Amino acid sequence: MKYKKIVLFFGIALPASILMRILELYFTVDTKTGFFKPEYKSMGYYLLILIIAFCAVTAILCFTSHRNPEHPPRKNPVLAAASFLMAAGLGLELFAESFAGTVMKWQTSLLMAAGLASIAYFIAFGVGMFTDIKIPPVCTAVPAVYFIARIICSFTAISSLALITDNVLMLAAYCVALLFFLCFGKLYNKIDVDYNFRKLMASGLSSVILCFTQSIPHIIINITTGNGYLHTSNSSNISLLITGIFIGVFTFSHFSFNNVAVRRTRKTENSDGQQLYI
Repeated sequence: MKYKKIVLFFGIALPASILMRILELYFTVDTKTGFFKPEYKSMGYYLLILIIAFCAVTAILCFTSHRNPEHPPRKNPVLAAASFLMAAGLGLELFAESFAGTVMKWQTSLLMAAGLASIAYFIAFGVGMFTDIKIPPVCTAVPAVYFIARIICSFTAISSLALITDNVLMLAAYCVALLFFLCFGKLYNKIDVDYNFRKLMASGLSSVILCFTQSIPHIIINITTGNGYLHTSNSSNISLLITGIFIGVFTFSHFSFNNVAVRRTRKTENSDGQQLYI
């Protein structure tokens, strides 16, 4: 399928998923418990299934694409700004959220170490978008390690609690973001070059939908209710929103026409024997 059609479907799926999640939180979820209200339980599940279906269809459509850029984005100020924002978001999540008493010490230590390394990586990545600084490709593994640690800590923290919709979408967003950063690492390390671009696009666009759908409705409902719904932390949702922004900016920068189009020169000769480059 053509890239423009995939983007068109994504442009429909993203706001539709966010709207459905807002409606789900306002009308079908009990803000005190985080569970569906008994009278709206079926409707809540239907909305959740539709959100997941939009993500799945978006990913499936991405696997039909043939747009394969020859190199990652270069000299991109928008991507640089998104990378600096990503570093700030990770810092907010790392220092504002506490897992004390809910996870093991080695898990929090791994999360902190990977988080600090990721902050340094995204700062360097942003600087590299407008300078000639080159980051060793192996460093792209750092964000993936961070999201592995984040999934471990988040799952451990909620394993003794019921998996309310917030926890389901939050874990789904972290898991798909991890898949994206694995493909991100493969891209810069030139691994699986024949098929990785489809996985990168699929995980990228799906991550944006999940990150935005989990974070934006939660932020809106807390603003409108005076922090009346706190079944996930505000810092984690702000960080997820920023993660979605970075992944979205990178995905669209990587697959943009300017990054795909490559000028090629071909040497030929005219009738007088002069060499021409066309």
